[in-house]
Amino acid sequence: MGTQPIVKNRGFNERQIKRIFYRRLAIVLWVSFFTAAVESMVFFALFDPSYLGQLSSFSVDITQWQGYAIGFVFFWAFTFLAALFSGVVLALPRSRLAKRNPNS
Repeated sequence: MGTQPIVKNRGFNERQIKRIFYRRLAIVLWVSFFTAAVESMVFFALFDPSYLGQLSSFSVDITQWQGYAIGFVFFWAFTFLAALFSGVVLALPRSRLAKRNPNS
């Protein structure tokens, strides 16, 4: 069964549409937060952030805690964008080609 588009109103009022949007946004934020936490644990179990700061081509003096924070925010931003993009693609209406196929 295909996913339903976000913009199509199926008898919902504006308040219900906002609740659906905020619920989907919360799901994307939570999944990306959890994934970033796991990615940070795995990455920083293998690499020391202060040593990575010393290896950089520009002079940067960061502590371990700053490295952990920067890494976590970096992982969270990219997983949020990936999850958001996936959610938008899943919410798009079916293409014309898919609508022509009577078996779908």
